[in-house]
Order: sequence, then C-alpha cells, then structure tokens
Amino acid sequence: MHWLAWRKLCRHKRDGGLGFRVIEDFNTTLLAKQLWRLMDNPESLFAKVFKGRYYRNSSPMDPIRSYSSSYGWQSIISARPLVQKGLIKRVGSGSSISVWYDPWISDSRPRSAICKGFNFYPQLMVSQLINSRSSTWNLPLLHQLFESEEIARITGITIATSSKPDPCGWIFTKTGRYTVKSGYSLLQELTEAEALPVFGPDTRKLQAQSWMVFSNDDQDPRDVLESAITEARAWAAAQTVPARESRNLVPHTEPNLVAEWCQVDGAWKETDCRVGLGEGYHLYSRAGSSSWAMQCMLIHNKQRMNFQTDCTDLVKMVSAPREWLAFANLLEEVEKCRRQFKTFSLTHIPRTKNTKADKLARSARAQPYDVYYINSVPPVSLPEPR
Repeated sequence: MHWLAWRKLCRHKRDGGLGFRVIEDFNTTLLAKQLWRLMDNPESLFAKVFKGRYYRNSSPMDPIRSYSSSYGWQSIISARPLVQKGLIKRVGSGSSISVWYDPWISDSRPRSAICKGFNFYPQLMVSQLINSRSSTWNLPLLHQLFESEEIARITGITIATSSKPDPCGWIFTKTGRYTVKSGYSLLQELTEAEALPVFGPDTRKLQAQSWMVFSNDDQDPRDVLESAITEARAWAAAQTVPARESRNLVPHTEPNLVAEWCQVDGAWKETDCRVGLGEGYHLYSRAGSSSWAMQCMLIHNKQRMNFQTDCTDLVKMVSAPREWLAFANLLEEVEKCRRQFKTFSLTHIPRTKNTKADKLARSARAQPYDVYYINSVPPVSLPEPR
C-alpha cells in the first residue's frame, strides 16, 4: 500500500485526492453556520439566549470580551474569521452601514468603499449617499467622493423604496445565505498564509487510530477490487435521475388561456458596463427585467398576465423570495407589482422558446443609449447579436 499525507487525501478528486473532509475545516464551517443563524434569525430562542448573555447591545460579529463564557459560545465565535471573509452588508435604508469601514461593495471579496483623494467625511453613512425622496443615489455627491469605476459599482446596488434594516448577506452563494458547502470550499481555497486559526481538540490522535483500524484490516486484494467496482456501479446508477423527474423540478405550464403572455429575459456581461433587459450581473438582470416588464404591462392596463422566462432561478426567486436574501430589494418591487395584477403567473419555458426576448436583451445591451421596446417581434433597427 502506498501511504499519502492526510492533506493530499483530503484534496478534491479533480485535484488527485479522495475527497475526504478536513475535520478541522469542516468543524469550522459547521460552527460558522451556527454563527450565521444568530445573525439571520435574531428572534429565535437560540439567538435570544446567546444575545442576553453575550452581546446584549451589539452584534455576534463584534469582538466583545466576555468573561466566563461557555465552551459553546467560544466555539461559535471562533468561526468569525471565516464568516467575515464572505460577509457583505446589503443596503436597506443604509443608516447602519459605514461607507468607509463596513463591507458593502461587491467585489472579488466584500469591501468598503474607496475614497477619491482625501477623506473629509470619516463618519459618512450609506444613507447619506441616497436621495430619500426619490430612493435613488445622489450622483453629484458620488462624483465628488469616488472614481468612475467605484460609482458604477455603487449605482449597481438596488435601493429599497421603503425604509428597512440593512441585512447581512453571504457573497459566495446565489441566494446570499451562508451554506456549509460554500464555507468549506472557501477554506480549501485559502493559501497557507491565509489559513484561519483552528478551535477545538487535537484530532491527530483520532486520525492515527483510524489508520490503525485500516492497517489491521487484512483482505484479499481481489475481494477489495471487486467490492470497489460494485460500489462504483451502484453510485453511478444512483446519480441517474429519470427524465420524468427532471422535468418537474421547475414548473412549466402552457400559457393561461384567460391571460396574455409576456416573455422576459435579461443580458449581462462582466466586460460590459450596460445591462440589457428583454421584456443585471446575470440574476440581477433577470430579476430587473421581470420587474420592468411587470411595470410596463401595468402601465398599459394589462391586468391578466402570464410571464415566461427560461431562467429557473428566477422562478424560484419569485415563488420563495425570503430564501434569496441577496435580491431582497428587487424582489420587494416584483412583489408590489405582482399584487396589482388580477391574474398573475410566472412560468419556465425552454431557452429555444424564448429566443426573441433573449436576442432583444443582448442587442439592447450593445447600444450606447437606453432602448425601450415592447412588441411581439424584435425591431428592425436593432442589429442581430453576435
């Protein structure tokens, strides 16, 4: 038998390992999940007990010194460094977000804003960058404080139309909520210099005992090989999902006969500065296009509508908005529009049946000016997208 270091065995299979979990890292990600629960659901009994004991007038992320703290609390707060690497503050009212010190700008990692030149306003809050009357960004002030690239990132953030708290989000998932899987993947991507401190008992003795168990297991190699082949075939068979089940993962229904239908799509490219909405960043553009399309139909007094999209995530977002924290402000606008329809439905259709909206969105994105078009056929003035 060829022996390998435990770290090598814990590498992903695509990297030459066996996909074992690093026990210390996996424990940290589970503790981070508990820390996230304290922030995400502060009204739960779990959160109220810890808040009353350890952080009455602050947040569980604040480094408050506590005396005679329990082993459970010490374990949970040991995951703060991991949560901080992906934590981003979502703009609600902006009254609790510091422009220069809190991570509210979405980049490769969440960060605070970068000032242009000397900072004359060290205590500036994000709410002061917003025009409260129109719920839009104060562009003159933005141009005074930031460079053009920073302004583009800031104006890309959707502002809530009503005053609401500033929730925390996790940047490494689509929904904006922390998951153990995303946390573990992040830990495995860190270099040795970025490695986080480990809290908990030393597991090396446990690992040594497990190797002793394996080393004393004397079997015929042919039996081991035959068993491995059988298990591999069983695993492969379990991964096959019948076609009938896969079609039912996302509802796909024919347009309601008593309602008109409207196909929507959005287009976005990281290298482009514009977003095309065919009647933002990928899912943002899709959610924004649906909101815009609803508003257009309401303006034209279309009260019975069936909206169709080829984006399965958009259907999930509209059906369960609370699970998609990263899109809370956009989905709030969608829900407001949704209530104004007498008949409303959002269904998934194949990409091949949504080509008109897709082409219109990609063509509009390539234009140097805003394009508004509502019709059953694409306009001749827009070139075919390449």
